[in-house]
Amino acid sequence: MKKLIIILLVSLLCFSLYAQQNAEEQDLFYINVPIVRVYDHIDAYVVHYLKGNMEVGQVFVPKVWFNTHEFNKSRLRPLAKGVEPYMTVIYESGEFRKVYINMPIDRKHSSWKILSRNVDVASKMNTETLEIEY
Repeated sequence: MKKLIIILLVSLLCFSLYAQQNAEEQDLFYINVPIVRVYDHIDAYVVHYLKGNMEVGQVFVPKVWFNTHEFNKSRLRPLAKGVEPYMTVIYESGEFRKVYINMPIDRKHSSWKILSRNVDVASKMNTETLEIEY
C-alpha cells in the first residue's frame, strides 16, 4: 500500500511539472506567409512575400542568424516537391523569436535569385529582430 501511495505521489508530481512546462509554451504562435522570391546576398536573404492584401512585402533576414554554434534565429528548410515556398515567423510572448525560410533545395528554381554584392543591404537590415508587415 505504501508503494502505491509513493508511486501516485511521484506521478502526480511529474504531471504537475509537465502541465507547468506546457503553460509556459502556450505563449508561442506562428504565422506562415507565401514566398514570391528569395534573393541570396552575401550578408542576408532578401525575402519577397505575399501580404494579406496580396501586395508584395520585403524583409531582410541576416545570414548571421543561421549560425548553428550559438542560438540561431533562423533556419533554411528544404521543401518537398509540389509544395510552394513559404516563410514561418515564430513569436514568443508577442515578440519575434525565429523565422524559417522553406525553399526548394534546387537553386535553379524560379523562386531563387542572386543579388549583387554591390547592393547595400546592411543599411536596411535589422540584426536584432524581424520587422515584417502582414
